[in-house]
Amino acid sequence: MGRGKHTMQDALNSLPEPTPQCPVARVLGPRGQNLHEIVVARSVVADDINKLLNPENKPWFTTLAQLPPKYRSVVWVKRGGYVMVDLTEQLTDKIGGDIALVLMPRQIKNLKQIGQWPEEYEAIWNALVGTPSSSNRPGSAAADGAARSADSPSSDTETDSDSSSSSSSSDDGDSDAK
Repeated sequence: MGRGKHTMQDALNSLPEPTPQCPVARVLGPRGQNLHEIVVARSVVADDINKLLNPENKPWFTTLAQLPPKYRSVVWVKRGGYVMVDLTEQLTDKIGGDIALVLMPRQIKNLKQIGQWPEEYEAIWNALVGTPSSSNRPGSAAADGAARSADSPSSDTETDSDSSSSSSSSDDGDSDAK
């Protein structure tokens, strides 16, 4: 098997446990060049790392995390997803660490079952983004309902105008032929 297959199997099948040096973080969004902005709760980070990355001593802090080359064409990091971040090596003054693992739903479920899941991420997400995370996902009922209501009036009027214009064009064609 190639390197990509082993990396994919490790990413999908591992059942990681977070540590203070490698905590669970939530992705705020991509920032380009394989960098992702993440939010980390203060309660899940080691004190020495917290002092370095969170000088204001807020309940959470944001930083950039780099996606390592071995994951770049294997896993995708989505906005609102969860990752485990290695914060032991601060790469630059802006990049706080490397993404060690992109958490899949099965891995999140396992972390919740063993009691290692940080519950404060929903409150942090709502404070930063301003909306519950379920309402802004594509395919959610709220997003689909808004899209359908916006599309329905315009689609009816276009159909009526198309049928009237096609009948008038056929009349013009008959008069030119005579």
